Amino acid sequence: MKSYSIIFHIDMNCFYASCEIANDPSLKGKPVVVGRLDPLRKGIIVSPSYEARKYGIKATMKIRDALLLCPNLEVVEPTYGLYDEMSKKFFEYFRSITPYVEPASIDEGYLDVTEVCEKVNAIELANNIQKHLYENIGLPCSIGIAPNKFLAKMASDMKKPMGITILRKREIDKYLWPLDISDMFGVGTKTAPKLREIGINTIGDLANYPNMEKLEKCLGPVYSKTLVERANGIDNSQVIYEDNDDVSSVSNSHTFDFNTKDERKIKTTLKILTNSVAYRLSESKKCAKTIGIQLKYDDFTMVNRSVPLKNPTNDANLFYREVETLYDEYNEEFKDIRLVGVFANRISNEEENITRYTIFDDLDKLEKEHQIGNLLKSINEQFGSGSIKKGK
Repeated sequence: MKSYSIIFHIDMNCFYASCEIANDPSLKGKPVVVGRLDPLRKGIIVSPSYEARKYGIKATMKIRDALLLCPNLEVVEPTYGLYDEMSKKFFEYFRSITPYVEPASIDEGYLDVTEVCEKVNAIELANNIQKHLYENIGLPCSIGIAPNKFLAKMASDMKKPMGITILRKREIDKYLWPLDISDMFGVGTKTAPKLREIGINTIGDLANYPNMEKLEKCLGPVYSKTLVERANGIDNSQVIYEDNDDVSSVSNSHTFDFNTKDERKIKTTLKILTNSVAYRLSESKKCAKTIGIQLKYDDFTMVNRSVPLKNPTNDANLFYREVETLYDEYNEEFKDIRLVGVFANRISNEEENITRYTIFDDLDKLEKEHQIGNLLKSINEQFGSGSIKKGK
């Protein structure tokens, strides 16, 4: 029995473009981009193939600008049903290898293969997976192998396309620490400048930052602790998988009738979804240690981000504080949003949890919130579920 975990992070390379090439083999080897075609070629590129990237073409670039760089560029309209179908195929394949599979988005996921690797070498398994995906589904991928999810995610980004990278804790000073702080998973476009302002330019700077008090003032205590731990190769989060015998996560999502950038509308929807998740946890007498958001944009790219909580809870207000922070940090402001979701995981029973307070907590406020929560629960038990709710 292994005393450590073996986690794979599998990331499909140029997913949308690869799906289109798999669907139409005549595109293979050509510079291909997926994007909406309009008469003025003002459409935005969703996914360029690696052949297109050689010309300097990138995602979010306008098609007309890309055509200047590569006149023989193959532009393919998005086929979103195809992407969903391909995603289901490879996740089904993952689950034939191990039940411990956590989708991170439509084109990437985590696999806990610790038990599988008692019978097969991890590198051999990764090679077999990569070969199967390419030969049978037509999708190239990169695989990161590590003792935890964070390092596996970082490893899968190190060699693309069709790379397999092992990242061990003892090697993080050599391979992880020299990377720019903006390359760190969990550091968004708004956090990176804040870290640079206090002298943190690389992941190594963060791992060895001498002034924790200053860092906590910049990012808050929970987020700071999580980032420093990850920069030091520590990540205790588990692969969240579907378990038919128990509740492993609770989530809710909403697809807008029309794509939107309206922040008030988006945040109101996120608040409603958060309340729904908190209510379902409370009704089942469960608490969560992690809360997260999902954002799906009009180009069908997705953002999944989560944050650990100081104590397990089912409190909607505590959840929403983190949900709003995650949205502000990771939303790509120039894109229209199609879908938003809220999820909670690392679920445990209410009676198992002991809330820990510190001298810095506002105990009067916490007690008031606790009393309000008990009052609402009492009214709903007496007069029926939904008789009274917290406002949006």
